[in-house]
Amino acid sequence: MINDFDFLTTCDISGFLKEEIRSVLIYKSDVKDTDIVLDINCGVGEISTEFSNRAQKVYSIDESQQAITISQENIKKHGKIDKVELINEDELHAIEKIENFDIAILKAKKGNYNEIIETVNEKINSKGRMLILTNILDYEVDIVNKLSELYYNPKISQINIANGILLNKGIKMENQNPMTLIYVKKR
Repeated sequence: MINDFDFLTTCDISGFLKEEIRSVLIYKSDVKDTDIVLDINCGVGEISTEFSNRAQKVYSIDESQQAITISQENIKKHGKIDKVELINEDELHAIEKIENFDIAILKAKKGNYNEIIETVNEKINSKGRMLILTNILDYEVDIVNKLSELYYNPKISQINIANGILLNKGIKMENQNPMTLIYVKKR
């Protein structure tokens, strides 16, 4: 795993996932070296970087040019850039152009997540895996309902990582980037 502090980040791009959350994501995805992965709303590319070291190919998708630029730098520095295709385009249009993939990872950050889930569902390979991350409660409920409507059995994990801060009277534990991970596997 790549240390959080080794990634280039910016305040303009939200959604950076802590190392511990990336570890759970990699474990739950059951990624293999033959898998093709979509990183939808890739942000600074921390997920794309980790998966470029484990999968056959990664598509990093973000409509922000700044996100794509920073992702590219992070992947060059810590991953395998030759395994990654960076796509600076609207998520839905980008996914529609990709014909073959095994794992789709979505950071649900705006209201089109249900459309993205439907498109991924139509295109993902048999036995494919979807992993959806959010920290917005309303999104979680909508996503679980959409996946259930598509005949999936969603597995939901709330991931809370707390780091200790040394105080003069003891150690205070502070949550870092709490996140909900919703996982499904195509039948």
